[in-house]
Amino acid sequence: MFPRTVKIAGVATLFCACAAVLPSPVEAQAPPMDMSWGIRSQMQYQAQADAAARATAMAYYRYMQQLRAAGYTGPSLPTGVTNESLRASINAANQAGQAYNRAQFDNSQRKSNTAYDYDMRAIRGCSRAIDSNGRWVYYGC
Repeated sequence: MFPRTVKIAGVATLFCACAAVLPSPVEAQAPPMDMSWGIRSQMQYQAQADAAARATAMAYYRYMQQLRAAGYTGPSLPTGVTNESLRASINAANQAGQAYNRAQFDNSQRKSNTAYDYDMRAIRGCSRAIDSNGRWVYYGC
């Protein structure tokens, strides 16, 4: 009975020693990433763009005030933004988004087809050929 108690005490001492030496799981984790720089940068760039837009609008407003003070009574000068230019800008943005989505779809299909082709040719031992309709087919599996 005594040797068994000594063994248990020795194992318990070993566990306590290991627990004291090894770091706890919380200490072993990497600290959270500090992404505040990205948020600050985005806010700074947004503020710069807002300031540029305000400055452009104020320059146009002051110029129109000068024209009115000089006696100009006609309509406001064109700003370059028309219904057609706005529509063209929106269409271009939509086309760019659709092209991006199509590229992602094509890339996904390419990866899927590659994995399928590997499975059919390397694992199953099939061969590829073009059928009478011009499509790739697998044979000899």
